[in-house]
Amino acid sequence: MAHTRRGREYRQVAAGAIGLLVIGAATAGAAMAATGPAAAGPSWKIAKSIRTGADGQFTAVVATGKTTGWAFTGSDFSAPPAAYQFSGSSWRKVSFPGNKDEQVVTAAATSPSNVWAFEQGFGTSSRVLKYNGRGWSVVRTFADEIADATVLASNDVWVYGEAAIPGVQPALGVWHYNGSSWRQVSTSVQGGSALSATSVWGFNGVNVEHWNGAKWTATSLKSLLPAKSPQGLNDPGIVGVLALSKTNVFAIGSGGQEDEGGPVAVLHFNGTKWTKFAQGQFGNGPGPQFSYDGNGGLWLPMLGASGGTSYLVHYFDGKLTKAALPVAAAKITVSAVARVPGSAVQIAGGFTHAAGNLGGNVVAVLLKYS
Repeated sequence: MAHTRRGREYRQVAAGAIGLLVIGAATAGAAMAATGPAAAGPSWKIAKSIRTGADGQFTAVVATGKTTGWAFTGSDFSAPPAAYQFSGSSWRKVSFPGNKDEQVVTAAATSPSNVWAFEQGFGTSSRVLKYNGRGWSVVRTFADEIADATVLASNDVWVYGEAAIPGVQPALGVWHYNGSSWRQVSTSVQGGSALSATSVWGFNGVNVEHWNGAKWTATSLKSLLPAKSPQGLNDPGIVGVLALSKTNVFAIGSGGQEDEGGPVAVLHFNGTKWTKFAQGQFGNGPGPQFSYDGNGGLWLPMLGASGGTSYLVHYFDGKLTKAALPVAAAKITVSAVARVPGSAVQIAGGFTHAAGNLGGNVVAVLLKYS
């Protein structure tokens, strides 16, 4: 089958953990084991481990400051998602209004008192939740699937939906929240990443699209994507976008190969033109929570094809490399990566498991890169 969009792909990691097929973006990526003594400099380490159930994992993370943040477990069909808050030096479980058959697919924040979690339902509605420094509340419920979101302020929130499933479910499109009401500004664009209310990036098929506050303008990146197979066994397209400034926008492409997944391509916009920076075969992905590394690169959680070994991939200076993690590649899946504001420090969430078995000996884990 051709590649599907990020939310559904990554959501199926949980299903794979209990014996269903793992396809590969709503939401989990992965890792590579360190092969020798730890090198000097920054490295990934496990910061928290929790046994949450046979298919439990950390599905979304967000740093709200250098010593504050949030992480969300989910994917266990027998229990609702849970929230863990980091403050000072430790993680603690706190009250969270999650429902069964929901998963937090991404989270975003502008401060410790303006934190947002975006839930996708397993065949149910999607929800937007907000933490105001005292507690969580539900802000909005959507009938269709949320894939990603951007939070610029408490009154400037962008929600992006999954691609449509013909005959089954329409696309959510793009919605904007101004603090009091919601407005749909697209019925088809996916993605995305917002810089302001008049500069929003999204994607749709082989196109990236830009919203200027009044209209969307599409640009085809087909020539920069992995080639279409003559046999029709792949479906190249854009699967992610991250806007850092008007002259620094990343788009992630995928070849959408039926069996292997990928290849993944890192594309970049300098304010004038799009260029391909790198391409490599690492499976499917990334999920909605890939991250800027603070130094010109990216951290990309990539799912192994058909439940195979996954990798956390680092893009830097024109190269894609598998990250060294504290657990062997066949025993860990990373779902989400988030940058600590103003630094190169990263937090990541996922789960460890038996070698080559997503449903065996599952332990939800949080990792830190510093």
